[in-house]
Amino acid sequence: MKQVEVVIPKTWRSEWGTLLVFVVLSLISTYLSSLNQWSVIRGELFSIGDSRVMLTLPLFWLFPAGAALTAIYRVYNVRYCLDTRGIEAKVGVLGPWQKVSRIRFEDVRGVEYQQSVIDRLLNIGSVEIGTAATGEVEIVFQGVEDPYSLQNQLQRERDARIDILHNRSRKENKVNTEPAQKTA
Repeated sequence: MKQVEVVIPKTWRSEWGTLLVFVVLSLISTYLSSLNQWSVIRGELFSIGDSRVMLTLPLFWLFPAGAALTAIYRVYNVRYCLDTRGIEAKVGVLGPWQKVSRIRFEDVRGVEYQQSVIDRLLNIGSVEIGTAATGEVEIVFQGVEDPYSLQNQLQRERDARIDILHNRSRKENKVNTEPAQKTA
């Protein structure tokens, strides 16, 4: 059987709060840099022939840069996948430690999604996947696009796998319960 993997990306829209902080900090740092000229480093970066390239670096831009790096880290630090074996969530892709959670489709007992009012406007949300083994949510796909469609896709795949298992067990039961044929 060919292994097919579908990656479900975390969207940038899911970091709208961090991106809003970035914009506000950018405006504040621009204002503070204009008031405090001592905080702006100016100098020649390099020269080519008679042309000089100057560098103007406002130190207050470190604050919005931190917010931007936080958003980048949050978006690219997770990887959500669906494949023929099941559902997988990798958290900590960019960090030194990584947590990988995997659930087979047959083991899925509940798939729910959550959206705030702003999430509904942006068509993003979180999809929670649980099994009967723990009775709790085991994997959460945070900040994914169109969580309702993803929920339906996961439920359809789970139902298809369960139907296959039930059909297989019925065939086995039928074979085991048939009377032995007499040979003459």
